[in-house]
Amino acid sequence: MSFDIITDSASNLPKSYAEKNNVGIISLKYTLEGEEYDSYVENENDDSLKSFYARMEEKASTSTSNINAATFEERFTEVLEKGRDILYISFSSGLSSSYSFAEITAAQLKEKYPDRKIIVVDSLCVTYALGLLIHHVVKMRDDGGTMEEIRDWLEDNKKKMIHLFTVNDLVYLKRGGRISPATALVGTLLGVKPVMHVTNEGKLEKYDKIKGRKKSLSALVDKLAEMIEEPAGQIVALVHGDCEDDAQYVKKQIMEKAGVKDVILDYLTPIIGAHSGPGTIAMFFMGGERMN
Repeated sequence: MSFDIITDSASNLPKSYAEKNNVGIISLKYTLEGEEYDSYVENENDDSLKSFYARMEEKASTSTSNINAATFEERFTEVLEKGRDILYISFSSGLSSSYSFAEITAAQLKEKYPDRKIIVVDSLCVTYALGLLIHHVVKMRDDGGTMEEIRDWLEDNKKKMIHLFTVNDLVYLKRGGRISPATALVGTLLGVKPVMHVTNEGKLEKYDKIKGRKKSLSALVDKLAEMIEEPAGQIVALVHGDCEDDAQYVKKQIMEKAGVKDVILDYLTPIIGAHSGPGTIAMFFMGGERMN
């Protein structure tokens, strides 16, 4: 193995997994009440994430930032100086400009290190959908796959990674410009919960609206059961914005209705959680094709 796999913290991958499987993680940053934090840190745990969402419930302001070219140059150069190649798999270009910065940096460094290879892949995925792609990539690498073989697999399969989301409070989608203030107001008054997905362009869009929290959670599971392929061999990823009881309910429904191999259950980390808010439920799995 003469290349390093690198991704970013939008993958939602635990530090323990990344270290065990030799996956490099570049940390995106988020801001909470004006103070900036790395989203991938040594001491991040359920308690710290619970505190993050509690602050959001108290109306603390949040924002996120992209990985800039200087950060990519520093991280990529460390690897290239060791005589190793780089396969970088990026957070969706439909939601972040980090991919563009990685591409620009790779082009510049190829001139400086002509004997090294840098492949940058736009995953068109967010949070644990990107994480699940990394699971596949790690296995391919460990089985002897080349960077080019892995890149080709990613290009053929990344749009099959399905994302389904719902949120509990529309105010956070309103803040991020995903819905209008009028839609947020009316939806809140009527108890409407949007059910959202990620398109082939890697953008987050609404595809349905359901009245009531439990109905929206059931709608997610029903859509998963409809879209998933070969569920008995699949691991589904399920993340939540500090609403573990709801997440456990959804996990049970997935196991009963879809018959999947297993469900990974974890917190949604701040890079997406800052925009979707407490009460977010999101699930990720492989299907035939995305809705568009």
